[in-house]
Amino acid sequence: MLKKRLTILFFIVFLTACDVITISWPDDTPAVPAGGIMIISPFDGQHFSLGDVIDVKTEVSGGTSAPSISLLIDGVIYRTDYFNSKFNNPHISQTWTPAEPGTYLVQTFITDGSGNLFNSASITVIVDGATEQPQIEEETQPESEPEECPIPMATSTSYPFCRSGPGTAYNTVTSLQPGQSFPVVAVSGSRSWWEIEYSTSGATCWVWDDLVDICGDTDDIEVVTGTEKDAEAPADAPEEESKPEPKPEPEQEPTWDPSSGPTSP
Repeated sequence: MLKKRLTILFFIVFLTACDVITISWPDDTPAVPAGGIMIISPFDGQHFSLGDVIDVKTEVSGGTSAPSISLLIDGVIYRTDYFNSKFNNPHISQTWTPAEPGTYLVQTFITDGSGNLFNSASITVIVDGATEQPQIEEETQPESEPEECPIPMATSTSYPFCRSGPGTAYNTVTSLQPGQSFPVVAVSGSRSWWEIEYSTSGATCWVWDDLVDICGDTDDIEVVTGTEKDAEAPADAPEEESKPEPKPEPEQEPTWDPSSGPTSP
């Protein structure tokens, strides 16, 4: 008799160490009807998150031997655990990891020594999907178009002379190259001439309006009146070389050959 008890105790220790069967007797678990089994954890309607490992605990009533127990998920056997010895009134743990969110029916059943099946009542387990973090849309600020010219600028379009005053009567200070840009500091009263700052030292000269492109706001720049001299278009650009007109070739008078007949020229 002692040998039999020691053998049972050995198998209990062996199976517990291998994590095949967990045996415990909690005081707060509900009573199991005689000759039956019931799931004591999780409770009916319990929620889990996707990825959780769910520990399904089944209690077998006293007087019922259980050489094997099966876990059913939605009526399909998920796993079956076999015991090396028959135990009376054990608490058995079986783990289950849901593959996707949803509502599942969970049930267990055991087979006694005579091959009879004992089913537990089904419970509902709800597996919630992974919580998606709400994506906060960043408010995109409309891109402000860069100001074309923060200050008034004059860009030469040819090879203009820049003069000491607003008019062709003034001396030439320098000449500009196409594409050069300079700040505008003043305009003549007729707005035909622009005073530009052509040097980093602050030196200025005047250029004719038709030979530059002006960008930026020129409403607030200084207007210089009463100083224009000979505000006609300057002969700054070289004139095109005139080509000589081709001379007409002299017409040749036809000659009459008497030997050709009586026809006259």
